[in-house]
Amino acid sequence: MVNIKIIVEGGVLPNSNIDADTFNNSEKFRESFHIILSNIFPLDSFNLVIEPAAGYKQAIKSFKSEQQKDNCILLIDSDSPKTEKANKLHELTLTEYENHVFFMVQEMEAWILSQPKCIIKTYSKNLISIGTLENDDVFKLIPEEIPNPTYWLGVILSRYYRYEKNGTKKKKKYGKLKDGPLLLANLSMVELINTFEDVRRLNTYLKNNQAISN
Repeated sequence: MVNIKIIVEGGVLPNSNIDADTFNNSEKFRESFHIILSNIFPLDSFNLVIEPAAGYKQAIKSFKSEQQKDNCILLIDSDSPKTEKANKLHELTLTEYENHVFFMVQEMEAWILSQPKCIIKTYSKNLISIGTLENDDVFKLIPEEIPNPTYWLGVILSRYYRYEKNGTKKKKKYGKLKDGPLLLANLSMVELINTFEDVRRLNTYLKNNQAISN
């Protein structure tokens, strides 16, 4: 059986000095990646380990360390358009690892914005819906070309969802560790493959390694 480790930008490091809620949310972040990948890959076909690595610098450091001994790949935000991929690889000193590096373009939140129905599924039962979310102009944009997707996801949530606190309706705010895992778990991997170039590359990589393990 082939062992594959995916080091992902996001979450927190296990040995960080953090409270229990933050650690639990980080674990949910890891579990969410397992959920969406299991949509198309039976996880008993190979040993897949998802390792959140906090920020991109730590993620890259961990990846380079693991690359020396394991079949390890890196999944990080690009924070730039996909046309800048070569420059980004060079900037992050990852050019020699290109075949094992996969970008979330421009951020993980672009994945979420590409599937408004996942936002609706996540919040409609627990929050108060305001207006018709899926008709917002942000969803008319090409997901890979949305600048600062984290900002725009926050805008979408504050526009269309409210929660009650002490009898007052308040706007929903986006928290990467709190909300990110919930939203990720409701994504369709098939739709991500059809929308994002590097998700297609990731799919091909995993399928090729799955074939080797069989």
